Amino acid sequence: MDEKKPVEDFINEYESFLKESFEELWSKVGIEYDKLEAYSVIGGLLSRQVTLSIQMARSPNILNGHSAPLFLRAMTDLHIALSWIMLDLVERSKKYILHGLGEEKLLMEHYKNELENEEDEQIRQILDLKSEWINSQKREFFVEVNLGNWAQLDYRRMSQESGCESLYKFAYKPFSHAAHNMWPHVSIYNCKTCENPLHRYHLIPELREAPIDLDFLYRSCKYVHRAFELFINKFNINLKSKLPLEWWDDYFTEKTEENEHNK
Repeated sequence: MDEKKPVEDFINEYESFLKESFEELWSKVGIEYDKLEAYSVIGGLLSRQVTLSIQMARSPNILNGHSAPLFLRAMTDLHIALSWIMLDLVERSKKYILHGLGEEKLLMEHYKNELENEEDEQIRQILDLKSEWINSQKREFFVEVNLGNWAQLDYRRMSQESGCESLYKFAYKPFSHAAHNMWPHVSIYNCKTCENPLHRYHLIPELREAPIDLDFLYRSCKYVHRAFELFINKFNINLKSKLPLEWWDDYFTEKTEENEHNK
């Protein structure tokens, strides 16, 4: 028997479930046509949350302490932002978009400075594409560059206002250690203790293998689940399909029962 087959089966079924449940959920969101911009934002963020979980499932080798936190940091970041936007859909979506456009405009200015030093056709093409993208949403000369946080407050405050401070404290912050290469992460995952007592057992670098842990994917599933709940509660949606954590629990319960039956 191929030992990889149960893993492949799970990955395929998980991906299929996420795609189908995402399509069902979004199809039941009542779009208000005078607020299309706002629905573009929350729809895009929901899609990204599901996509990140799918990408993690497709790459089981990244389900370890080195790589998985990079995905999970992005997912917790997204959930806090999405929760906060949902509290004032129109105005906060507008802030989110305008900040993003401003970031691209600032990047364009950097490219223009490069062109002043040396003509580069590739950079010229990048500038044209970015200008076209910005102008497709807002006239470029109206776009302001804001160097601060797009929400005008930090993620801790955003999490407090949107009722997910525990997510900030116990997930966003710890995963940030990996995303920003901070000492609490680096000292554990990229160092070992020197065995020479004359060196006072200081830490030395090590290319350490971290074990694969399905719990990282479970957390990813949990963040998708929480995003689904935001939409269900905001738009009074009744889903026929299971919520992600329900699907996860049922899947492994059924597999356990099958294994017991086949013994």
